[in-house]
Amino acid sequence: MSDPQPYSPSYNFSSFQANSPTSPLPAPKVDNEYDNIASAILQLVNAIKDVRRSDGALKNGIVNYDSLALGLQLTFDPTNGDLVAAAVAGAEASAAAAAASETAAAGSAAASATSAAAAAASASSVNLSLFLTKAGNLAGIGSPDTALANISAMKIDGSNATYRLAKQTAGMGGVTDWNVVGDSGWYSAAGAANAPVYAGQIGWLVQVLAASTHYVTQIAYPYSAGTATSVIVPFRRHGYDTGGGIAWTAWESQATLPVGSTIMMTGSTVPPGFLAENGALVSRTTYPALWTWAQASGAIVSEATWAAGNNGAFSTGDLATTFRLPDSRGEFIRGWDNARGIDAGRFVGAWQGDLLKDHTHPYDGYDGGSLNAGGGIGGAHSDNTTGGVNGGLGGTETRPRNVAKQFCIKY
Repeated sequence: MSDPQPYSPSYNFSSFQANSPTSPLPAPKVDNEYDNIASAILQLVNAIKDVRRSDGALKNGIVNYDSLALGLQLTFDPTNGDLVAAAVAGAEASAAAAAASETAAAGSAAASATSAAAAAASASSVNLSLFLTKAGNLAGIGSPDTALANISAMKIDGSNATYRLAKQTAGMGGVTDWNVVGDSGWYSAAGAANAPVYAGQIGWLVQVLAASTHYVTQIAYPYSAGTATSVIVPFRRHGYDTGGGIAWTAWESQATLPVGSTIMMTGSTVPPGFLAENGALVSRTTYPALWTWAQASGAIVSEATWAAGNNGAFSTGDLATTFRLPDSRGEFIRGWDNARGIDAGRFVGAWQGDLLKDHTHPYDGYDGGSLNAGGGIGGAHSDNTTGGVNGGLGGTETRPRNVAKQFCIKY
C-alpha cells in the first residue's frame, strides 16, 4: 500500500491576475488544477479503503503482535524473557527520571522559599501606609520627604529620585541661609541670610529647581501681611558648582522695567524694587544690578564732582563698597541735549541752576534826566513804580506752576 500524495498547486493564479487584471483566468490552467485536486482526493479515498472494512471496522491484519506496545505484548506472552527485561529496563529509566525531577522540584521550592523570605523582609522595611492605596488616591501620601525616601531607588534607570520630588518646609523659619538651599522644593522663611533686598517684605517663599547638585535655580516671592498680588515682584538667581561649592549669581528682579529706569510716584512710599532718588549712599553688593548699570551709564562721577553740583548723576561712593544715587528731590527734569545744541555742554545727570534769559523792559516816566554808564538814571526824573521790585510777588527762585512727585529708580 503506497502513501497518498498531497495536492500541490501547479499554477499561480494570483500572479496572473496581478499582471493581467482585466483578462479572464486561463481555462486550461483551471481545468488542470481541478484534475490535480481530484487525483489527490482519490488517493486519500483509496488509502482509507486499504485499512477499513465496509462496516467501519479495521480490516484483518492491520493490527498485529509486533505493532502492540510492550505492555500489551506481555499480556499475550508473559513468559517471554526478552519482553520482561525490556519492560524492567523501561520501568527503571522512568523511576530515575522521576527521582531527578523530584530533586529539581525540591531545589526550586527551596529557591522560592528564599525569595519569599527576602520579599517579606523588604516589605517589612517599607512604610506601605505612605504609598497610594489605589490609583489616583493622593491621600495615601502623608509625608513627601518619607515618600521620597521610600521610592528613591525604584526607577528603571537605577538612579534615585533625588531632586525629582519637591520638599516643603513647614511654616516660617525653616531656612537660615538661602545659599545652602539646593534641593528642589518649596521653602519659606523670614530673616534668612542672602535673601533678595526688597523694601517692606517680612518673608520669602522660594521655589528651588535643581538639575543636580551642581546646577540650581532659586525663584523668590516676597510676602507680608496683606501683600497685594499686583505689587509682588519675584526675584531669580542661579547657582553653579565651582568645584569648591556653589557660587551664586546676584538676585535679579523679574519686574518689567529695566534696571536704572526712573519713575514718578504720587505718594511718599517707595514701591517694591525701587529706591528713592535721594542721593543716598548704598551698597554695591546689596544692589549689584544697579551698580553695574551705574558704571555703564555714562552718568557716574567722583564724590567730589557729585558734591560740587552734579547730583543728578551717580557717584563712585567710597571707591570700594558703596555708590551714591542721583538726587532728584525738588528738581525739574530736562531732557539731555545729546548734541542738539539747545543745552550744550552737559552730560546725563548734570545739575543746572536757575537762570533768566536776557531781555529788556521799556521804562515809562523819564523826565529830563540822563542815563549813566552804570545803567542808573541821573538828573531830574520821575516814575510810576510802587511797592517792591516786582510788587512783592517774588521769592528765592524762578519757577513755573508745578505738582510735586517722588522720583524713584529701579534696582
